[in-house]
Amino acid sequence: MSNFLKQFDNSDYKENSVQEKKEEATSRVTRATKGNDSKNMISSDHIMERDENHHKRKLIRYGIIGGSTLVVCLFAFLIFRMMNQVAVKDFVGTSINDAKTWGLANKITIETYSEYNLEYDEGVIIAQGKEVESNIQKGSILKFTVSMGANPDEEIELPDFSKMSTSEVYAWKQEVKALNVNINEEYNDKVDKNKFIKSEFTDSSITEENYTRKDGLLIYMSKGEEVFEKNITVPNFIEKAKVEVETWASENGVKVIFEEKDSDAILSDTVISQSIAVGEKVAKNDEMTIVISLGIAVTVPNFNGLTMDEAAGYLGLEVQIQTRYSSDVAYGKVISQSEPAGKELIGDSLQVTVIYSLGRPYIDNLVGGSEKDIPEYFYNFTSQGANITYTVTYIDSSEPKGTIVSVSKYGQYIGLKDHVEISVSKGNLAGADVQSEGSGEDDEAME
Repeated sequence: MSNFLKQFDNSDYKENSVQEKKEEATSRVTRATKGNDSKNMISSDHIMERDENHHKRKLIRYGIIGGSTLVVCLFAFLIFRMMNQVAVKDFVGTSINDAKTWGLANKITIETYSEYNLEYDEGVIIAQGKEVESNIQKGSILKFTVSMGANPDEEIELPDFSKMSTSEVYAWKQEVKALNVNINEEYNDKVDKNKFIKSEFTDSSITEENYTRKDGLLIYMSKGEEVFEKNITVPNFIEKAKVEVETWASENGVKVIFEEKDSDAILSDTVISQSIAVGEKVAKNDEMTIVISLGIAVTVPNFNGLTMDEAAGYLGLEVQIQTRYSSDVAYGKVISQSEPAGKELIGDSLQVTVIYSLGRPYIDNLVGGSEKDIPEYFYNFTSQGANITYTVTYIDSSEPKGTIVSVSKYGQYIGLKDHVEISVSKGNLAGADVQSEGSGEDDEAME
């Protein structure tokens, strides 16, 4: 443009300037001659001719200048407009925060509208108001539709989890956007790996029929039987205390099965043998058997051949002696023993109870004795198996009050279920010793 305008500079502008001066001089002469009385004759040396193309060239020049200015302005406007526009990016599937950051950097106002959407997570853009790569003027508004996530109140039909694998349960949870479903994988030696164990609702009011996306559900899936590395070295437990084995097993997670056996050589409560050899490797939850000594075994004798004193001091056994009346077993003979003869007792089971016979009960002559001794006398019978009863009758007598006057049976063996009648003096006849008032009974008394 500047080159084009230069052609009107220098010589052309100078020539035009001279021409304009000539025209101006001619105009002055013409105006001067109009007031002269002469015939307005002018010398041929002063005659000037007017340039008829001057005005045309002037218009052309102004048109060119104006057009050039318009082109420059238009060009500048286009540049300004291009510099003030932004190409719209593809925001669908991205966070609304990314769009807001972009809008802030490019002076674009971001407007959002929210709606539930199963495909996009909460806060992710679903749609945008301008096409990708289209231009938007700075200062403009760009609208976005943003996901609120899946509708939490929507009811969800629960599948049959027993027919699904672990990966299928995870895929179902993702597909339906089950917000509060927790899938717990745990070891289980009864349910195969990746198989369903059980499910539980977190609220008793929830059922399969009214389950919604926001409700809590626990699903348990099996990881199969847990397998551990065999990296635990088995020590030598022989003749070690049982408590040492228990401590080692607890610290290493090894399952120990204890068995008991008598031993003449190994002390009680120490190890006789172990099922896994010393130095071998086992894994957590592996099982091993430990045999614990119960000490020396003691054979139970036939106590019928031993006296009560011999039985009480029998070596190795704790013998408890009891006596009972018997109408069938002679005095000093064994009625029964708690452990049969020939049985071996070991460990803590060394107690034996042996019952010896007192024979048939024998009643003494109680006449002349005191009434107060009667209960104790007959208790000795009943406490040892003889159910002997008695009746006390109070009678008039010159004997001191409370003295046994007569007994229906005395000085003889009686049966295990016998009955004895006893008469006790009232001490109310002449010659009776004076006793303290209030003692004795007027009527019969039975014990």
